[in-house]
Amino acid sequence: MSTTTMKRRFPRSNVNPATWALLIAARQDTHPGTADEVMLKLHDAFCQLKAGTTDDDFFDRLASCINVGLVRAEQIDPVCVPPMVAARDALIRCDGIRGRHGRYGFDGPGLHAMTAGLEVYEEMLRNSTPQQLAEAAATSYYLTLSQAAAEQRAAS
Repeated sequence: MSTTTMKRRFPRSNVNPATWALLIAARQDTHPGTADEVMLKLHDAFCQLKAGTTDDDFFDRLASCINVGLVRAEQIDPVCVPPMVAARDALIRCDGIRGRHGRYGFDGPGLHAMTAGLEVYEEMLRNSTPQQLAEAAATSYYLTLSQAAAEQRAAS
């Protein structure tokens, strides 16, 4: 009598193998080169605002990073929150300067607050996963929409 051995077959996944790699990468710390590139753009935006640019894209770039950073700071530890709040407030004043003078600019405390906020953001960026930052960005976006809706209801 002859016997045959059966090969055990594992179920095949319908997921593209590249998807697995992306999912795993999203849960690793941010790549140093990516963090360097992001921070270079943020520091450039800060310099442009300090120099009195009228380009709203530089303001929006910094504002979105600080808003995401504030959400991420709240997720990490209360110690990280005050510098991000101060940076957010500095940007609000910066926008007010634009409204009054036609160009962006910072007051003295705002310069210091933005410097500190960017330092905290850089640490968060370098020590967070892309997934954590994406979740913070989604939360920030949701909060922005909620705030805009509340302001619209109050104005009605």
